[in-house]
Amino acid sequence: MVLLNGKYTMRRWPHWAGLALLVLFVLAIYWPGLAGAFIFDDYSTIVDNTRLHVDVLRPSLIWQAAISFDPGGTFGARPLAMATLAVNHALGGLDPWGYKLTGLIVHLCNTLLVWALVNILLGVRTTTVVVQASVRRVAVLGVVLLWAIHPIQVSSVLYVVQRMETLAATFMLAALICYVRGRLCQIGLGSGWPWLLAAVLLTLIGLLSKETAVLVPVYALAIELTVLRFAASNPSSGRRWRMLYGLGVFAALVVFVVVVVPHYWSNHYMARNFGTWERLLTQLRVLPMYLLQILLPTPGNLTFYYDHVLPSRGLLQPMSTLLGGLLLLGLLATAVWTRWRAPLVALGILWFFVSHLLTSNVVGLELAFEHRNYLALLGVLLVACDLILRAPVAARQVVLPVAVVAVLVGSAGLTLIRSATWGDPLLLATELVVENPGSARASADLGAMYFGMSDGYANSPFIDMAIGEFERGSRLPGASIISDQGLILTAAQSGREVPSIWWDRLVSKVQTGTLSPETTGALFSLLENRYKDVVLDDQRLAQAFRALFERTALPPYSYAQVGDYAKVHAHDEVFADEMFVQAINNSVADPQYARKVIDTLDRKGWHRQAELARARALELGLLADRAGAASVGTK
Repeated sequence: MVLLNGKYTMRRWPHWAGLALLVLFVLAIYWPGLAGAFIFDDYSTIVDNTRLHVDVLRPSLIWQAAISFDPGGTFGARPLAMATLAVNHALGGLDPWGYKLTGLIVHLCNTLLVWALVNILLGVRTTTVVVQASVRRVAVLGVVLLWAIHPIQVSSVLYVVQRMETLAATFMLAALICYVRGRLCQIGLGSGWPWLLAAVLLTLIGLLSKETAVLVPVYALAIELTVLRFAASNPSSGRRWRMLYGLGVFAALVVFVVVVVPHYWSNHYMARNFGTWERLLTQLRVLPMYLLQILLPTPGNLTFYYDHVLPSRGLLQPMSTLLGGLLLLGLLATAVWTRWRAPLVALGILWFFVSHLLTSNVVGLELAFEHRNYLALLGVLLVACDLILRAPVAARQVVLPVAVVAVLVGSAGLTLIRSATWGDPLLLATELVVENPGSARASADLGAMYFGMSDGYANSPFIDMAIGEFERGSRLPGASIISDQGLILTAAQSGREVPSIWWDRLVSKVQTGTLSPETTGALFSLLENRYKDVVLDDQRLAQAFRALFERTALPPYSYAQVGDYAKVHAHDEVFADEMFVQAINNSVADPQYARKVIDTLDRKGWHRQAELARARALELGLLADRAGAASVGTK
C-alpha cells in the first residue's frame, strides 16, 4: 500500500512471472540438499519416535503422532508441525527426501510471504526516502532473494526437525501481513478489524507449530514504534492503540518477573554446564556471532554444531562478553536515534532483537543454533535496504548495483555449495569436523558415518577409521559420552574386544561430567542395542545407569525400561527391584502408569518385583480405587 492523496491504496504487484522465477531460482539452489540424510535431533523426533510412524492417513493415528513430541513445548506438543511429519511418514516412510522437500516447500511459501510483508513495509511513506517505484520494487526483490538464499538458511530448510521453526514462521509472517494491512486500513478511514482478527487467528495457529509464534505481538509493537507510529484516522484511536500496547507491555513484564523468571532461573540448569546468569552473559557473545554469520557467511562461521561454545562466567570472562554487550547496547541506541530519522533501520534492529527474545532469555536452552536466525536475518536486510535507498543517486546507479549483484551471486554460490554438501552425508560429516574440530557432536557423526561404510565387516579399514574418530572425539574438552558410546558399539558390533578403559571413561563422565540429553540418549541407545543381541558388558552398563540415576531424575518409563534390562540381561534382581520401585515413585502424577507397571510385572510372572511395586503404590495412594474395590468385595 502507498499513501496517495491522503489515502492508502494498493500498489500494483509485480508480474506473477517474476515471482515464479524467484521461486524456481530458490528451488534450484536448495534442490541438491534434498538427497541428504537425517541428522542430530531428526533421529529422536522422527526416526526413533515410533508414535510418529503412521502408515495410513487416518485421523486418529495422525492425532497420536501430532502429540508425540518430547519434550512438549510451552503451549503443547507442537501438534501441527508433528502432524505434517506424520503425513510425510505415511507417504514415504523414513526416506528423508520427502521430509526435506516439504521443508523446502514451506520455505518457498515463506519467501512469498516475506515478499508481501517487505512490499507493504517499503510502501509506507514513513519508511524510506522518496524513490521511484521501480527502484523500490527492485529493493524489495533484493531483500527477499537474499533472505531466501542466504547460506545461514540452509540448516533451517534442510534440517528436517526445523520444520517446527519454519512452519511457525509461515503463520507469523501471514499474521504480520494481516496486522499491517488492517492497521493501514484503519489509518485510511477503512475497517481493518477483519484483518486484525485474522492476525490473531494465524498467531494461534502458529503456536501449534512452535512457541516462537508468541512473538507476533512483539514484532507488531516494533512495527508500530518505527513505521506505523500508532497512527490512526483520529486522535482517540491513536491513544487507544498506545494504551493497548502499554497495558500489554506492562502485563508481559509482570508475567515475566513474577512467573517466568522464578520458574526458569537456576544457578545450574539440569543437563547444562551453566546457570541462568551465565546463559544471559553468553548471549552477549552469541548475538554478535549471529551478526557475523549473517554478514560473513563463510563455511568456517557456519558450523551447524555449537557444542564447542563455552559459557561466559563473567563480563570479562572472556573479554568478548563485555565487548559484545557494548555492541548490542550501541545497536539499541541506534534504533532509538533512528526511529524518526530512518524508521526502517530502527525496525530492522528491533526485528533482530525480537527474533531472539525467547532463545536468548532465561529458558535453559542450548547456547547457540543457526536456525534461530531464520526470521532474524530479515531485520539485518531491512537495515541494509534502507541504507542503500538513502545512498546518493550516483552511487545507487553505478556502485551499489554492482555491489548488490556481487552479494547476491556470492550468497547464491555459497548456499548452493552448502546445499550440495548437505545432500552428501559423508561430505557433510567430514566438512563439519574440518570446520569445527572442537565439536564432539561433529566427531560422533563422522565416526558413525565411517562405521556405516564398513557394512559390518570386522576387518574393514572403515572400522579403524571409525574407532580413530570416536577416540578423538571422546577426548575433546567437555565431550559427552556420545563418542565413548560410539567406540563401544563399533567394537561390539564388529566382533572386536571392547577395552575396559572405554567403559571406565564412559562411567566416569556419567559420574562427574555434565549430564545432557546426549548422555541419557547414548546410554539408552546402548540398552536398545543390547536388546538387539549386541554383546555388551552388562555389569558396566548397569553401573553407568546407577551413576545416571544418582544424579538426575527421569520419567517413570525410563526406570521401568532399565528395570526390565536389569532383570533380563544384567540378571541383577536387587537393581531390578530398585528400578521398578522408582518407576512407581515417579508415577505420582500418572497413577495409570503405575498400574500398568504392576500389571505388566504380574503378567510376566515377576512376582517379587510386582509385590514391591504394588506395596509402594499403595503407600503413595496410587491404587486407592483398587483397594476400595477389594474392600467391597470382602463384605
